[in-house]
Amino acid sequence: MPRLEIWLKRLGLPMAPALVPLMCLQTAFFTPWLPPATCLLMSRLTAWLMAIDNVLDAPETAAPTAPDRPAAPDWPTARVQGWHRILDGHGADGDDPVARALAEIAGEVAGSGRPELVAVWRESMHQTLIGMRHEHEAARAAATGGAAPGLTDYLRHGAWSIGVEQQVTALWTLLDEPDLPRRLPVLRAALREAAIAVRLLNDLRGHRRERAEGKPDVLALGLTGHTAYERAAAGLDTCRRALAPLSRAGYGSAVALERVVLWHARMYHRFDPVRPGRAAAPPLPGSTTRTPPVPQPRKAPPMGIEQEVLDAVASGSTYDSTRLADLFDRLEPVDTAFLIGTWRGGAFEDAGENAALLAKMRWYGKRFVDADHVEPLLCRDEDGTVYSYTEMGLASLREVVHRGKQSAAMVYDQLPVIDHFRRLTDDVLLCVMDKKGDPEDFYFHLTRVPDSEVPAAGPESDRQ
Repeated sequence: MPRLEIWLKRLGLPMAPALVPLMCLQTAFFTPWLPPATCLLMSRLTAWLMAIDNVLDAPETAAPTAPDRPAAPDWPTARVQGWHRILDGHGADGDDPVARALAEIAGEVAGSGRPELVAVWRESMHQTLIGMRHEHEAARAAATGGAAPGLTDYLRHGAWSIGVEQQVTALWTLLDEPDLPRRLPVLRAALREAAIAVRLLNDLRGHRRERAEGKPDVLALGLTGHTAYERAAAGLDTCRRALAPLSRAGYGSAVALERVVLWHARMYHRFDPVRPGRAAAPPLPGSTTRTPPVPQPRKAPPMGIEQEVLDAVASGSTYDSTRLADLFDRLEPVDTAFLIGTWRGGAFEDAGENAALLAKMRWYGKRFVDADHVEPLLCRDEDGTVYSYTEMGLASLREVVHRGKQSAAMVYDQLPVIDHFRRLTDDVLLCVMDKKGDPEDFYFHLTRVPDSEVPAAGPESDRQ
């Protein structure tokens, strides 16, 4: 704590010193296995995120008065643009303490982290600035009688500005974890769910304060307290279920994300961190006192075949079909209700007739509406829009015995093809296509798409 206090005083960051213990405690909770120097860097990053929030909340009181500086109304924009330039590798100009602090943090992250992950962190930092700037402009518009932002737009920017993604991506950058980039698709999808959930909890806890300050939040934009809490709880659950296989295997990247999320969820259940002295807060609407256990870091054991396959799913890489067949026969079947929803698909091979056909079609995945309505070929057009390709017909779900186990299977209406499914995790399926006349089984995978990320998919049009 003293080292963080000295750093804040040296730079003159606009942040309450009373928050220093909270920042140090949370960093120690996130990754207690990392060295003190890394924890100090993370505490500096958290302090910086709070400082820029304070700057943008009160630009008129913090704006410089020197004649060579922009006028007050344009000053916040110019200052934020300078912070963007620092993230792009430029130095800090002038005597802006926030800029100098960011330059120090960015230099330390780049010097200590892995280059491919530093880029991910920088992207999240750019998004933070965009999100905070958006919030500032929305509050200013509301104060002058302007239109409020839409809920979807607000949550997208609010998830960026809440700070969770920036903390987690920085931790990933600083972890010494082999093959971490291969797990990024799963990790980042879980992180997005978590960031939205934490934003919702933040709005629930700070609603009275932000209403008095004239800031929009999800309650002001139409959600009830109960609905907002239920959405947050569902997002946290989705995040934890997606991370479960990686956390059980001991990957620090997943454990760190779970601990960051757990800290923020517990904190907002108890108090508003902007007003930490007012700890006697009422429970959040719809909340319970139960919180999940704290995941513990440990040395990752050698990967079993299940984790190897999950890594292949996350990275989009190939995997041996003989080993997939052995795993498929050991996995549990699924029922029709388990499948309902939209799933993103991928193949375990990049050669062969089936893989080539799916690649040509830009196959996205499948949508299971009910037992009698399945859209087996969701594809992307040249613009990336998802649509249902129906030239090969639709499909149905039926209980079918395959290789000694009865499970829900997808039967094409017009083709001699049956897809069989086995549960790898609650959100990942190992699948095999059984095509009449084809002696080779074609293995593929499906990953459940969270409701908040389901793409709109209309009927096929002239996309060929």
